[in-house]
Amino acid sequence: MKRILSLGLTLVLAAAVSGCASTSTNSARANNQSCGPDLAQAENMKLDLVSQLISEGNYYSALAHLENDSTKSQQALWLRAEAQRKTGLLSEAYSSYRDLSLSCMTAFGHAGMAKILATRGDVSQAHQHMLKARRLAPTNSDIRNDYGFILLAHGDFKAAQREFMTALQLKPGHPVAIRNMVMSLILDGDSRTAIRMASNNGINSAEFKQLERKANSFTRPALANKANLRHGAPL
Repeated sequence: MKRILSLGLTLVLAAAVSGCASTSTNSARANNQSCGPDLAQAENMKLDLVSQLISEGNYYSALAHLENDSTKSQQALWLRAEAQRKTGLLSEAYSSYRDLSLSCMTAFGHAGMAKILATRGDVSQAHQHMLKARRLAPTNSDIRNDYGFILLAHGDFKAAQREFMTALQLKPGHPVAIRNMVMSLILDGDSRTAIRMASNNGINSAEFKQLERKANSFTRPALANKANLRHGAPL
């Protein structure tokens, strides 16, 4: 039974990484362009193109543009890690994120490692890395949302809601945080507020039903102690 529950939670978190957790390449790149050495205009234009390709889902094309990258910049490393993760090159992506965690983009490195660990089913270490990212970048709306999702997957609905609300106040209208908040309200038994929030944010009845189905995938016993999740242990 324990193995079945573990597998179930792994699948939930794998879905989170591809759908309900988010890090916008455009916003993250814009926020970190001052990180590391200054790049030439042509190099910045190339990385802007790669960032756009990733945002549009053209991950293989993005990797092709990065093959001969000579900038050795943290921006290029992060974009490579994102494209590697999106194309299923998880070992390569993990290595890139680990290198990134030792740079001035350390929060994004830990966040990336957390997503891969969650996909692999190592939910305890995933939480630790995402918590580290949250502590390093407390005002990044995407990281707050992603950390909230891990809390949501572990059944700590109130703590998850605080993270989603923080993400929404940091970035009003954050589309993923809104939907995660709706799911957390459903899971917390507050369907009335969930319906109102969905209606106020343009989520129609069909999408609301879809969010209800996703929420149902979380209705399983938590596999970790909530106190440990909330406070975490040092890496």
